[in-house]
Amino acid sequence: MDRMRGIQSSACKVLAVLIFIGVIAAGMISLQRTHIESAATSVENVYDYYNIIDSASVEKKSADELFSLYRKSGVTSLAVYDETPEKLVNHDFLRVYRGSEFAFRNPGVSGISDSKIYIQPVLTKKGEAYFKETEEYLSLLMKKDDVRSFEVNGVDTLEVDAVYNKFMQMELGIYAETLKDAASRGFYVVLRPGNEAHVSKTYVDLFLKKLDASDRVSAIIFQGKEVLGYKEYVKYLSDELNKRHIPIALIEAQNQLGFERQAGNLEMAVFSDYNVVRLYAMSKDELIKLEPKEAASRFYISDIERNIRMNLFPSFKFPLNGMSLSETNASYIAEVSSRLENHGFTVGKASVMEPYFPPNALRGIAIVGALSLVVLAAILLFPVLTKYVWALEILGLAVTEGLFLGLHSVMVLQLLALGAAVCTPVVVVSLFLAYCLRKKDTAFENVGWGKLLLESLVILWVCGLLSLAGAAFVSGLLGDIRFLLEIQIFRGVKLTFVLPLVLISIVYIRNFPFFGRVVSSDKDFIRFVKKFCSVQIRLGLLVGLGLLAVVGYVFIGRSGNNGAPVPGFEIALRRFLENVMYARPREKEFLFGHPAVLLAMAAMYRKWPQILHYFLIVAVTIGQGSMVETFAHMRSPYILSFIRGLDGLAAGSLSMIAALIGVMILVRLTKFFGERYGKL
Repeated sequence: MDRMRGIQSSACKVLAVLIFIGVIAAGMISLQRTHIESAATSVENVYDYYNIIDSASVEKKSADELFSLYRKSGVTSLAVYDETPEKLVNHDFLRVYRGSEFAFRNPGVSGISDSKIYIQPVLTKKGEAYFKETEEYLSLLMKKDDVRSFEVNGVDTLEVDAVYNKFMQMELGIYAETLKDAASRGFYVVLRPGNEAHVSKTYVDLFLKKLDASDRVSAIIFQGKEVLGYKEYVKYLSDELNKRHIPIALIEAQNQLGFERQAGNLEMAVFSDYNVVRLYAMSKDELIKLEPKEAASRFYISDIERNIRMNLFPSFKFPLNGMSLSETNASYIAEVSSRLENHGFTVGKASVMEPYFPPNALRGIAIVGALSLVVLAAILLFPVLTKYVWALEILGLAVTEGLFLGLHSVMVLQLLALGAAVCTPVVVVSLFLAYCLRKKDTAFENVGWGKLLLESLVILWVCGLLSLAGAAFVSGLLGDIRFLLEIQIFRGVKLTFVLPLVLISIVYIRNFPFFGRVVSSDKDFIRFVKKFCSVQIRLGLLVGLGLLAVVGYVFIGRSGNNGAPVPGFEIALRRFLENVMYARPREKEFLFGHPAVLLAMAAMYRKWPQILHYFLIVAVTIGQGSMVETFAHMRSPYILSFIRGLDGLAAGSLSMIAALIGVMILVRLTKFFGERYGKL
């Protein structure tokens, strides 16, 4: 009756002890990690400085009124970008003329060339300051012979040899005057410099000089495909920013995996000893597709679920709901700020996580536990390996501990985390299958609906807690600052979806009879494949396979960060769960995998077709695997992932009750119509 008696072997018991000790070590790392994450709860909201200035000119409001509006909405910082000649002209700091126009305005001045460009300050104190900074930048960015300084009728003038249209779009650099004005408005300032081709150390030093014009600079967000100073001066700039305690903000990639491609940004993160902030930015093209409430939810969820500590808010293109454009933008930012504060966050200067690395001793013990878990899964899959179990364990430990302690290998941590993520649901569901084997001959009349529900709930929670324990290996092995910031990532997410299903199928056919026999040898497997391939394809089976294909597409295609699109009703369900629960559980857990525990038990007790029981076991595996895979997203706080799992079990328990009611109705209907059919 008990075909899985290998679970009771002494080898499995010793491995279970090693796994338990490893879980404790991994849990201690996760607890330390939680302290690091919970200490970093301040979120910085950033908005474009010039966007506010420009809006004031068209909304019949003063700049001070709009700055006050955005300050009240929760904006803490203003983004300042590289200036261009066009921006300096539009904001009335400089006058830039084509040569012919300049000659017309200054008759009698000799030496003016129609092919050149002439720059003069607006005759104000600010104009003079901006003119001097422009002269400073042009002397570095252009050839010496292409820039000439002189006076025209007592006004300082620059003559530039360049194509007018190209020159007007030329990015000059960060201006100290702009920085000081932004800081004077009562905000922090976030600088957004771009890089220059063949950048010189002098240019990098000039940027640092501008940065030092105010002590309100809170972070740097590099613009473009390269960081400032790339390649030669990346380390130099990192060291200088570190001296000033100014973090680098890395922009999360659109697929939420890693960061937007920018040459030199990860090198700077390492050189700066991970003085880094994760930033979420939404493109304007994406923003205009959303209602303000949904846009606010996107930012809020990013902050609480992905360790985002800086939001860079775009502007809507058009005003909404009877408000001005500035009021529209301020309203959705205010909703983000309010929801963050209600969730226990503060709005202010972005928190920078402590550069945490767990003790090698704890990680070493966690490696022992994770490897033991992999070995346990191997002998459950292939019992013949039981006689080689200690050779596998010792060899595995020699390789993994040697690579970790000797070479500080990141790859060995990633491989073991992948192994734990794959093997945890396999081992947990194998234990469930062993229980099913012991109970498979029990008649439903001896159980009843009430006992079935209670039994299924206990099984669900035991399996769920075991899965959460196994997930501690993923969190503990990868629990250092590199993974928390996602400078290094968990590898093999798709495998964590597919492999457990393949492996549990092997366990299943070895222990439950398909086509009258279990698969216990190579010959049995060949016979099984032949029988399976000779199954007649009927219309009902074809429809079933089609449904399975759809489920497979949703399961695999919707997994990860760039999956299949999410329908509107599901988005509404997600937003509802986000509002009523601490952490929204995954649908494939509480709507699919968890209630399948009850259905699998019902299928066994009521002697439903074996193929149906198998597919329900696959569904259970999907639910348990999803719980573990949640922890592979290391950017998510550990406590949030843990509570998400518990919330999923709680919601799954309610779904299980709904599933029970559905099954009871179905059984009654089947019995009713069966009796009527028998009387015809």
